[in-house]
Amino acid sequence: MNIRTQVGALAFTAMAAGAGLTACDRITDPLLDVDTPDIVTLDKAASAAGAQSLFIAAQGDFARFIGGDRAGSSPLGLNLIGGLLADELISTRSGTEHVDNRSVLPATFPSNSWTQVGVSYARILRAIKAIETFPPATGGKDQLALLHALEGMLLTVTAETYCNGIPLWDGESDTDPQTKTLSTAELYTAAIAQFDLAIGGTTVANTISMATIGKARAVMNQATPTTRATSFASAATLVAGIPTSYRFNVVFGTSTSGLGNAIYDWANATKNFSAVDKEGGNGLDYISSADPRVKVDPTKVSAGQDGTRTAQLNQYTSLDAPVTVASGIESRLIAAESQLANGDATWIVTLNNARATIGLAPLTPAATPAGQVDQLFRERGFWMYLTAHRLGDMRRLVRQYGRDAETVYPTGSYFKGGAYGTDVVLPPAQEEMNNPNWTGCTDKKA
Repeated sequence: MNIRTQVGALAFTAMAAGAGLTACDRITDPLLDVDTPDIVTLDKAASAAGAQSLFIAAQGDFARFIGGDRAGSSPLGLNLIGGLLADELISTRSGTEHVDNRSVLPATFPSNSWTQVGVSYARILRAIKAIETFPPATGGKDQLALLHALEGMLLTVTAETYCNGIPLWDGESDTDPQTKTLSTAELYTAAIAQFDLAIGGTTVANTISMATIGKARAVMNQATPTTRATSFASAATLVAGIPTSYRFNVVFGTSTSGLGNAIYDWANATKNFSAVDKEGGNGLDYISSADPRVKVDPTKVSAGQDGTRTAQLNQYTSLDAPVTVASGIESRLIAAESQLANGDATWIVTLNNARATIGLAPLTPAATPAGQVDQLFRERGFWMYLTAHRLGDMRRLVRQYGRDAETVYPTGSYFKGGAYGTDVVLPPAQEEMNNPNWTGCTDKKA
């Protein structure tokens, strides 16, 4: 499905994030009494009740964007497909090796993760318009702020995952949908604007904290090698007051046909993907480190769909396991990276204070600047394992720290035969080439 079809669709699956509820489960109104009770067409959404249905739908679709879905062949979330291109997961099924070995085929599963981007983005924009037009009696500003925060996070994660120059709906027309091509830089700028709307539009601390962390994440992504120190310092200032214990999770349900955590379903229940150790020589030691932040049981080994023997991944142990999108720990990691970039020796103290919260022994600083950067990104990799952060970090190591991609990404001989390719980003799905407003990625650099 290309994005013109996605954004032009006149139906919305009103799935409540974390509850698996339809719009009619949450809202009682005759206008929602349709033949298919979990679908709300645009004409039926033109009311206060319809706007609330779209608000619920937008939250559910954002959860799918991050964490995927377990219904049938639903697209994977960006935490899974990003982890597959990075060094967090390997393919244990035939047909998905092209992402795992960095030779991405945009017409081949799981390239349809791109669907999650277009659908979620369109649902959020429509929900914002609906609530602005049909505000609830109370709480409308808080709902809008949350939607702006979700839009900002979607733009940020998409920019970290996909190539430079991607098409997104312009948000103007449902009857004649058009897309505009946005550069990676434009995505981060747009994300920051959305986070600012969220921060200034509510007093709800949970939304403000998530948007603030998201803004800091986007600011860090904007940095260049020459602006790294000042940009990181700005980001660290933003998140300084967020408690280390803070978490913003997207949540799922246990319905067999509804919104379920896709990593549990695809890696635990069906063994299509699995944890990996030191993938392609450059990958982190997720398994052999026995680090408690990466939940893998190497004593339980079984065959994947293609027969590959792999350790059991326990990072998400049920369909309703939440995925952390932003956290106080991430705030401390931002602070530590800023301190390191600005020559402040307390960067290691900041890392060790975070480690102490779960009883980990303190680190000793590596002897070289490069080794210290390795330490910091290793901590980021373990703390935020399979939460749609790692691919963005690997790209920053190339773009901001001057590392060669072949020293960051998995490389060399691929374990199923042949060799790793050279892809460092994902392109939109092949069907997007049917979009007359888009001619392909501007570039596919980190």
